[in-house]
Amino acid sequence: MMKKKLIAVALTAGFTAPAAMADVTLYGFLQGGVESVKATGAAANGGNEYASRTRVSDQNSRLGFKGTEDLGNGTKAIWQIESSLRNFEQGGVNDVNQSATFGTRNTFVGLDNAELGTLRLGQYDSAYKVFTSKAADNLMGDTTADTHGSSSIAGRGEARLKNSVHYTTPNWNGFQAGVSYGVDEDRAADANDASRKTKRDRWSLGAAYTLGTLVIAAGYDRQADSAGYGGSTKTNGKKTAYWQLASSYKFDFGTTIAASYEKGSYGNTAGSDLKQSGYTVAVSQDIGAAVVGLSYNKLGNLSNAANPNDYAAKQWVLGARYNLSKSTSLYGYYTQIKNNAAAKVNFANNPLVVKAAAPNSDGSFNNNLSAGNKLTAIGAGLKIAF
Repeated sequence: MMKKKLIAVALTAGFTAPAAMADVTLYGFLQGGVESVKATGAAANGGNEYASRTRVSDQNSRLGFKGTEDLGNGTKAIWQIESSLRNFEQGGVNDVNQSATFGTRNTFVGLDNAELGTLRLGQYDSAYKVFTSKAADNLMGDTTADTHGSSSIAGRGEARLKNSVHYTTPNWNGFQAGVSYGVDEDRAADANDASRKTKRDRWSLGAAYTLGTLVIAAGYDRQADSAGYGGSTKTNGKKTAYWQLASSYKFDFGTTIAASYEKGSYGNTAGSDLKQSGYTVAVSQDIGAAVVGLSYNKLGNLSNAANPNDYAAKQWVLGARYNLSKSTSLYGYYTQIKNNAAAKVNFANNPLVVKAAAPNSDGSFNNNLSAGNKLTAIGAGLKIAF
């Protein structure tokens, strides 16, 4: 830790002299691997598929700086700047022509008090995401085989909120809670009435209780003026909402079991709200310096849709990690996602992308992998944390 702080201070000194913060830490990890991926099953219906190929993939690598300053009376000023290093293997530009930029991950200023809690202002993970993830046994998190994300099966209500305020309570004998509010600074036009402005602000609540190796968590997330499946349409008076229950427990002999249930509700301008539930079950086992895990994730029917079962999907993940040291590990995985006819679940990290013929105005390309595909990925790699 001391080496990290000395390096961070040296880097900071290159920009500001003298360094103002009393405690600055450099942290992050690099994680990359080789994998074989493909998406098949949509061509029969005229859809786009992803031809089988081998690729070298960054697995959600990141770099961050964080610091504190003691203000006295048990209060500290806190700050963090965290940047994505995703796609370092291709110069920081991903498959849809999006470039990594500074401060793209959790970046904030705030105050922390042991008795009053923590307040953050900036860009940060929602309380829904922070607390429900405490109970997840997501062994392959941050890899292509990650099961959590807004376009995945599990954790569809998770978000990193821009222009947001977050409060987290102190830890009261194992119980902790939080609330997030993301403001809508754009106030875009209503999809059905250009003369009206929407207010797509977002509230997020989360709580977790920890007793030894038992964790029980819950979350609720609500985005206003948001209609359609996934909340993609800006419409006054509608909302997208999620709630989730999750729990995990680790036995003395090294076995961890985890389960979660999540339900989403999507405002519908043409009738009753669309609703969809999903669940995940996972088990992992410690074997010396290694851990092996298996998970099954199921996304159910989309109720009140014309063909509810067409939106269902499921995912299997088999993965393992082997710790070479405290900061370096090897990993490997196999995962398969099976989408029904109208479902478009993709990998949370390194999604399979069939590029559009022409870019958007911002230079990016649409991810137009078709509904109904079966995606598979098998890979292995190395993670080095610092």
